Amino acid sequence: MQFIIIFLLISVAYSESSINQFDKQVRYEYNAYVDVLNLKLGEASLSIKKPDNIKGTDVYHLNFSVKTSKLGDTIYKIRNKIDVWINKESFNIVKQYKNISELRKKKTTTTFINGNKGETNGRKYIVNDNVFDPYSLILILSEFDIPINSSKKFNIVDAGKIRELEVKNLGFKTIRTPYGKFSGYTLSPIQNGQRVLKNKGDMEVSYASIDGTLVPIEIIIKLGQGVITLKLKKVLE
Repeated sequence: MQFIIIFLLISVAYSESSINQFDKQVRYEYNAYVDVLNLKLGEASLSIKKPDNIKGTDVYHLNFSVKTSKLGDTIYKIRNKIDVWINKESFNIVKQYKNISELRKKKTTTTFINGNKGETNGRKYIVNDNVFDPYSLILILSEFDIPINSSKKFNIVDAGKIRELEVKNLGFKTIRTPYGKFSGYTLSPIQNGQRVLKNKGDMEVSYASIDGTLVPIEIIIKLGQGVITLKLKKVLE
């Protein structure tokens, strides 16, 4: 009975979020933890900005940033800022600006996608139709109906690198965050049917309904070395 109630709540949230999730500006703030030690090492944010228009295409503007504290800097220093513009109709990537600083490695890239043509820092290449940005997937994934124990494949491009990503719905679990305790479902990358965080930037995201919107309450991110876990602490509108 409890599962049925949870499922109905998620279904209602899904139908509502697909209509209005990107129509309002909102900022989700997170505490960042070292996964193994559960030690807070910084903060992160995920924002839906004011809608925009790029070369005649109406787009949603999303921003994702992660910054470690002084303590976090001694373990794994991060200063990452990513802006993504996605097509309002298809959620496909139109533009990505990525400023990454992890440990001593720094890299800035600007990517444009137009149909099946891509360009990153002046380098041109061909992409598949219906291509997505991995960071915008944090919010976009909740828009797709992926049943429990089922998966869906996505073509993604990140700073000019193209690959296929398969995501599986692992089902419901109890998740505790600074914002509260939730029963949420988790979408994770898989390989050969098994959950895996293999590639740098791979993310496992857990969602729960907050005021009728499916919100990413926990995000696990693969770094160059190890992983960090982001747990929701604030919702600002």
